[in-house]
Amino acid sequence: MKQGEAAAIVNASRELLGQGDAEGAERVLSPILRDLRADGATLHLMGLIKKAQNQLAEAERHFRSAIAVSLREGGYYNDLGVILQARGEFAEASRIFRAAMALLPEVASVRANLVRCLLAANDLQQAEREARNYISFDPNPEAWTLLSQVQRAQDKNEEALASAEAALNLAPKLRGLRYNYAVALERVGRGGEALEYYERLAKDDLDTPDLALNYIRALYHAGRKKDAEAVAEQAVQLWPGSTQLHGALARMRWLRGEGENCTAVAEAELLWRRPSDLALRLTCADILHRGGHLQKALASVNEALRYAPDAPALLSASGVILDELDRPRDALVALRRASDLSPGRSAQRNMLSTLLRAGLAQEALDLARALRQEDANEQYLIACESTALRVLGDPLYKQICDYSRMARVYEIPAPQGFFTAESFNAALADYLRIQHRHNAHPLDQAAPNVSQTGRNLLQAPDVVIKAFTDAVESSIRDYISRLAPGDPAGQRRGKNFRYANMWSVRLTRDGHLQNHVHDRGWISGVYIAALMPSEHEKDPHAGWLKLGEPNRAPARCPPERLIEPKVGQLALFPSYFWQGVRQIEGAERLSLGFTLIPS
Repeated sequence: MKQGEAAAIVNASRELLGQGDAEGAERVLSPILRDLRADGATLHLMGLIKKAQNQLAEAERHFRSAIAVSLREGGYYNDLGVILQARGEFAEASRIFRAAMALLPEVASVRANLVRCLLAANDLQQAEREARNYISFDPNPEAWTLLSQVQRAQDKNEEALASAEAALNLAPKLRGLRYNYAVALERVGRGGEALEYYERLAKDDLDTPDLALNYIRALYHAGRKKDAEAVAEQAVQLWPGSTQLHGALARMRWLRGEGENCTAVAEAELLWRRPSDLALRLTCADILHRGGHLQKALASVNEALRYAPDAPALLSASGVILDELDRPRDALVALRRASDLSPGRSAQRNMLSTLLRAGLAQEALDLARALRQEDANEQYLIACESTALRVLGDPLYKQICDYSRMARVYEIPAPQGFFTAESFNAALADYLRIQHRHNAHPLDQAAPNVSQTGRNLLQAPDVVIKAFTDAVESSIRDYISRLAPGDPAGQRRGKNFRYANMWSVRLTRDGHLQNHVHDRGWISGVYIAALMPSEHEKDPHAGWLKLGEPNRAPARCPPERLIEPKVGQLALFPSYFWQGVRQIEGAERLSLGFTLIPS
């Protein structure tokens, strides 16, 4: 083929691709690729075509071939990095982006791609460093926005707001910058201002599911629940395939107290119009599952499995539900199949409690330890490992879970600014009750008479919350100093700590809290702000904090320690301790909970 003919074919293919006809572009270009002397530009173009067809493995192959014959073309490296990032190969992608940046130091898009890749990989320190380098190179709105997003991921919310404001000042009319600024405002507790931005953006154009979700949440937290539902109903019509929007609508209805009706509505909206949409099927099953309708949830998953019998997510969901239906052997069949089809952590993680309930403690122990090789500090894995040791009668269990030594109780004196501890606790209780706006229990907990605040109370701390953190600091530092270096919590001991999250739980008559762990924590705390017990309690341990009883516990694993609730009392313990609250018989048990991580 003559050079002029080849150039004409390449140009025609490129034009077709630009028009959105990837198949036509491939048809035109393919004859050239049969020539072993195909140049880098032609190979790169075929990579772009395969990318447009979402054939990422083929796109990667052609991009690598293009680089092999054109080692100095930085754009080829950049496009390869995008593909690798899309496939979740973040380490290799960041290496390739750096190579592209070395060849194209003046191209801002390459710097932006590197920051996005590091952010996606959760390599936040490197991401912040590269974002600042990008700003030094070119302080444009994109660079400031990326820095804001990285800072937000690190919970540096005030800094994130300043960066978002710097971006907005450079281009105040850009929708994306206004949206990012609104998100940053919300993270520092300036929800009213954020809502104003969301409202203006939505009035112009409710153009993305992300905007809709944030707008819905801001409306809901502002107490405008009917408006939030109305926007959610509009949004699911605009994006009927969005599982997040459907889930948000169902949760609002649940929290409003619809209960069973909520699940019926969810089934209608998610399934009747799109019966073969597996993602929506899975969302529907999740809503039913969390609402306690296990048989319905299983039926929804089984229906989805008719369309996709080898879908790992569906098999994993089926296994979890079967386990809760007390069918651990059937659950294991589904979970093992999911794990074989997708060897990632999710199905294996779900398998742990099922193995324990099925009496396969040694296999559970081996699996937990294998998973901890990737993340030694994942608290749920430590909890499952310790439970397996307990079932096996291994003395190491008592070292990892020494409840008398590692769970400590502190009486908290009156914080500065309050005359007595009683006046402080009364002020704290009044503040917390205002935060409990829902009239139904959280969808995540199939237990009535439970209310849990939906946002981190530290995002916009009230004066009473600030007083609380000041008052408990000495107790926390004392607790940390007593951690033994040989146990999992003690191995992370350092000089400093920070709060990862803070929330409140309110139990009313007959309410209880299911056994759970704080997966991303290190040390957990429970503070009793108010307590209204019954005068004639049948259970002498009603409302007591229980430690050591696993969720869906295997045989012979009752609670290891019970802690009596007292107003003004703080209990501290490792976040991998199973914790729950026995059913209360009185009118109220109001607590403040938090998790700490090393800093």
